[in-house]
Amino acid sequence: MSLLMSASLPAAEPSPLAASPSEFVRAQAASPVHWHAWSDATLAEAQKQKLAVYVFIGSPLSELTRATINQTFTSAKTVAWLNESFFCIFVDADERPDLAAYGQHYIRSIKQLQGSPVHLWLTTDLQIYDGANYLPPSEEWGKPGFLKAARSALDTWNAGPARAQGLAKEALDLMRVPALAADAPSDATAKLDAAAKAWIVTLDPVNGGFGTAPKQPEPELIRFLLTRGDAASRDAALNAARALVKGALRDPVDGGFYRRCIDEAWKEPYYQKTLIDQARIALALFDAADAAKDDSLRQAGIGALDFALKELKRPDGTFAAALDGTLEENADPAKRPNFVRVGGAPTGSLGLLLTALLRSGEGKRFNPEVAKLTARLTGNPDTGALAHLQGAPCPATAADALSVVAPLKALGSPRQADQRLLWANETYFDSATGTYQSAPVQLPLGIAVRVPALGETPSAEVLALLAGVDAKTATRIRQALLGNIEYDEQPPGDVLLGLGQK
Repeated sequence: MSLLMSASLPAAEPSPLAASPSEFVRAQAASPVHWHAWSDATLAEAQKQKLAVYVFIGSPLSELTRATINQTFTSAKTVAWLNESFFCIFVDADERPDLAAYGQHYIRSIKQLQGSPVHLWLTTDLQIYDGANYLPPSEEWGKPGFLKAARSALDTWNAGPARAQGLAKEALDLMRVPALAADAPSDATAKLDAAAKAWIVTLDPVNGGFGTAPKQPEPELIRFLLTRGDAASRDAALNAARALVKGALRDPVDGGFYRRCIDEAWKEPYYQKTLIDQARIALALFDAADAAKDDSLRQAGIGALDFALKELKRPDGTFAAALDGTLEENADPAKRPNFVRVGGAPTGSLGLLLTALLRSGEGKRFNPEVAKLTARLTGNPDTGALAHLQGAPCPATAADALSVVAPLKALGSPRQADQRLLWANETYFDSATGTYQSAPVQLPLGIAVRVPALGETPSAEVLALLAGVDAKTATRIRQALLGNIEYDEQPPGDVLLGLGQK
């Protein structure tokens, strides 16, 4: 009874999450878990405690994140135990891409896991000593439940801080990315030829597109194949582009494109439409329209942009990250779900949206939106600084800055474009590894080692190659990308698009 009461009684003081700039974080203010928001002040307070630190990093667009919040973090027994045992911190992965990349890099390097959400357990000096990806409320399919994993982490801490600190030090050593060899190959010709052939083999002759279920739109792959110049590549790209338009990936009601289709025949969409996907798909359709002289493809791309401007733009002029129809159970597959705007669109998504608007050929109609977006993407009028999300304190990522280079050049602002490129390189590029990092050279509190930025498509490295980065940096990026896909027969489309740039 006492456990139930402690978990259900409201906190005596307002939750520290209530003032967060993240809507997702603010929504946890009513949680019975005594969450704290990630900040320098919070971390300083955590270091004063004798408790181990538990950090939950999730995305509002992740169903497993929502399942954890709605199931695990509503259990009175679990909540009471968490509040007693840990200093708990809640992080919006979309607001803090540096922390999200740091957590993902840890579970990949140390646990050979990936995916959202991420659970981390830190020492009082803020070093990770244990972690996991999604944990069900109780053990299932051989995967440990949340309480079992969390108790194991607590036992490690209670056995003595030295043990946890030793594990954290070992993890840091394993998380460091080795430097590239100075003479690593940078000629991608053979790899691109082989990759194009491997992808073309997967073309679905019946339903169109690449591979089997779930069917992905692969917009950068379409764009890459269209640059190849041979008939087989061109035909495969146009086949895939037309599959996007004629199947259920495209919503006939509003013209927006879903993230993917669950089935092989493009009939069952996954009910999320993200802003960045509208821009990516529009760019692919514009390339395909030019190659095929097919205006219907161009109109489908324009429809995606119209959807973004109408459905994802908020009254205050900011953009949502997505329109989400997966928040409620929908027992009737024939019934249209209720869509809700979720999250904030990062600068990187807005940069790609601006690029697509400029490519649309609808200059007169889209000019007002182009002007507004350009004003937003030029940064703070006094300092020129870019933010990752408008109104949030986290600075722009490398991908954010690099995404605005191409449209600034197209708009006749080469000086501003070069400034963005230079800033991204000076702040985030690591020449030793040939990659853009998730944290700047001056590490923020709570991050002990720089790790590559993760989860962005197109990646910062690809955006840099598309933006025309200097030759020396381009060579190191190409070396790193080639090293990453050395044993991958079907490399990601954005990597191929970047490596295919002359």
